[in-house]
Amino acid sequence: MKKYVVAGLAALACTGGAWAQSSVTAFGFLELQAGRQTQDKPGTKLFDMGGSRLGFKGTEDLGDGLKASFYLEHRLNPDDGTVGGGATFWKGGSWVGLSSDAAGSLKLGRWWSQAFLKSQFASDPFGMGTLGEGTYGTVGCGPAFRGGCLGAFWVNNAISYEHSVGGFSFGAQVSAETVGSGDKKRPANVGLSYGAGPVFVGLGHEVSNDGDSDSRWTSFAATYDLEVAKLYFGYGSGQDAAKVKRKNLIGGFTIPLGLHELIGSVDLQDQGGTRVEQLVSLGYKYHLSKRTNVFAVVANDSKAPAGTNKTGYALGMFHAF
Repeated sequence: MKKYVVAGLAALACTGGAWAQSSVTAFGFLELQAGRQTQDKPGTKLFDMGGSRLGFKGTEDLGDGLKASFYLEHRLNPDDGTVGGGATFWKGGSWVGLSSDAAGSLKLGRWWSQAFLKSQFASDPFGMGTLGEGTYGTVGCGPAFRGGCLGAFWVNNAISYEHSVGGFSFGAQVSAETVGSGDKKRPANVGLSYGAGPVFVGLGHEVSNDGDSDSRWTSFAATYDLEVAKLYFGYGSGQDAAKVKRKNLIGGFTIPLGLHELIGSVDLQDQGGTRVEQLVSLGYKYHLSKRTNVFAVVANDSKAPAGTNKTGYALGMFHAF
């Protein structure tokens, strides 16, 4: 009897596939590096700054240009196998949505801030810490900025809309629930970018990520690809719930040399009128394949507090799947 039940289920699955074209993809990467980070306590350790991850995403064609999709992305610490990012299992995103080429996409659930996607991420030649010394300054946080992030990487309970036309891409996002204490505002953000040929520019604005009406963060990013080198620029400005001002400025480059790549950046952060970070980083990457590379990075932060590393370094490996 069991074999007939199994055969029937298999036939049903095949029949369903005939009228609904769908696909599910597993993806992710693992990155580990040995060294020490600036503004961290002294000592060498094994760490992951790129955010090693395992994800699943899928799309179903509903016909007439309409598609249904889902996304789940887990973060992990490959050095010891624990969950990355605290207790949030699907830290990189967990949403379900509908999309069409003509109308854009609507996503319900945890997803990247549109200000981050359209602006902040593009400003850092190190890929927001992929080589180990990023401090996420254009997101308004990091080891230098104190008191939590002003910008958001992800927003929980989010309703997200994205649409692209030509070289322009627009996104808007709001949380369906209030957060924090006191006046309890809903986090909200918008992002707009334009990319064509060698030029990319992006702009983002966020409010009330901690639930406070005085908290806000605005960011700008621009890159220009000269082919022999790619130039990066980013700027962020805002204030926290106590109306303490924060500013960030980053500039950098990548130079491709066949399988080799040179990367450099200068990252400056000010909080309350005081320079809290002055980080100079230089990296080297060797591409073993399109999915695998090994790298080295050295960095110096002249504003690192007493008792922490002013100089950092790392040797590591990255593999995507």
